[in-house]
This record gives sequence, structure tokens and C-alpha cells, in this order.
Amino acid sequence: MLKKINRLSKDRDFSKVFKRARSFHGENLTLKIVSNTGRPSRFGFVVSNKINKRATRRNALKRRLRAIMIDQIKVLGNGFDAIVLVKRDYLYPYQTAIIKEELTKLLGLSSR
Repeated sequence: MLKKINRLSKDRDFSKVFKRARSFHGENLTLKIVSNTGRPSRFGFVVSNKINKRATRRNALKRRLRAIMIDQIKVLGNGFDAIVLVKRDYLYPYQTAIIKEELTKLLGLSSR
């Protein structure tokens, strides 16, 4: 589970990221990222009803994204807020390796 200090949870935090963020687009994911100097990095995940009508599948996808982010946060370090938006659904059952590859690629683009 992603630590509480590494989670975006309030509406105002999400709004700030959506308004000021720089976007990076992948095949199925979009990463919106904004600087947050001096504080721990925080992440939010958005999977719309349009992606999949079943709440269990949307939640499963978010769980996979959070699990991947736990590993990546150690590498990324501090200093930014980010939201990961799912644009298109992955094939079910979700394969963590495929999702991790795309998310890692997006995070690599944002660190340049």
C-alpha cells in the first residue's frame, strides 16, 4: 500500500495538479506532473467510469498502479505531485508487467 504521505487525497490537491501540470502521454496512460519543492512526492490515480463500468476492475487497475508506484517512488525521490490517468483499458486480467513498462516509460520522460 502506498504510504499516506505519498498519496494525493484532497480535491484541492487534485485541482492544483490538473491546473498547473505538465502532461506526458502514453498509449493507455497519461501522467500529469507538477513541482512540489521540498515535500515528499505524492501520487493520485484516476480511472473513469468510461474506462470500465465495473468498479471491481477499475479498483483492480488502481491497485496495480499503486503497487508499481511503491517500487518507483524509491527511484524517483521527492519534489513533485503527479496524477496517473487511465485513457484506455488494458486487457483483463491485468498484467502488471505491461502496465509497469508503460508507467516507467512515462516517469522516465518526466524526469528529463
